[in-house]
Amino acid sequence: MHPSEHSTKTLSTPSDKQRLFVGIQLPPEAQRELALWMGSLQEALPFQKWTHPQDVHVTLSFLGDTSAETADALAGELRQLAAAALPLTLHADGLGVFGPPAAPSVLWAGVAGDLDALAALQRAVAGACARHGFPAEARAYRPHLTLARRYRLAAGPFSRAALAAGAPPGGQPAWRVEDIVLYRSHLGRSPAYEPIGVFTFGSGV
Repeated sequence: MHPSEHSTKTLSTPSDKQRLFVGIQLPPEAQRELALWMGSLQEALPFQKWTHPQDVHVTLSFLGDTSAETADALAGELRQLAAAALPLTLHADGLGVFGPPAAPSVLWAGVAGDLDALAALQRAVAGACARHGFPAEARAYRPHLTLARRYRLAAGPFSRAALAAGAPPGGQPAWRVEDIVLYRSHLGRSPAYEPIGVFTFGSGV
């Protein structure tokens, strides 16, 4: 069980804006399983930058530069939304890439499990964000876990066969989703994503 939102720091900071997004975090056990899997992938899939295991997440809504005042107001609505939500279960499911076929820009793992519940949660979060001035993306929601970025073209053209051979040892990492998180991005840090609000499901029931 993750700590409730009430145990986190206040979201108010000085007047400069913060780069924020809303997502689903992985618990420590799933992070450890994922780190082992990514380690086994790095030789076959030579990408330049691998995601820190603590930074791997499922994005629900990207906000971008946000004032502390807006973040506080949105946090209140996310708290209410989470209080009415029920836990769900997700797991990693296969590999894919974004970007040019010979040198993809992103390596990702698919997400499977309670996808209908995840889609409903994402729509609710996107609606809350829209009410605070963050319009929903026009493209369809595609939940995934970003594992690495920037394929090393010097290693030779990218081969999709390596994706098919990349099943994680011991099965797909799975986890129970019991909260949503408001994250702040910090450029140049690793891990780069700081949870500034954790909103626990069912806390109002």
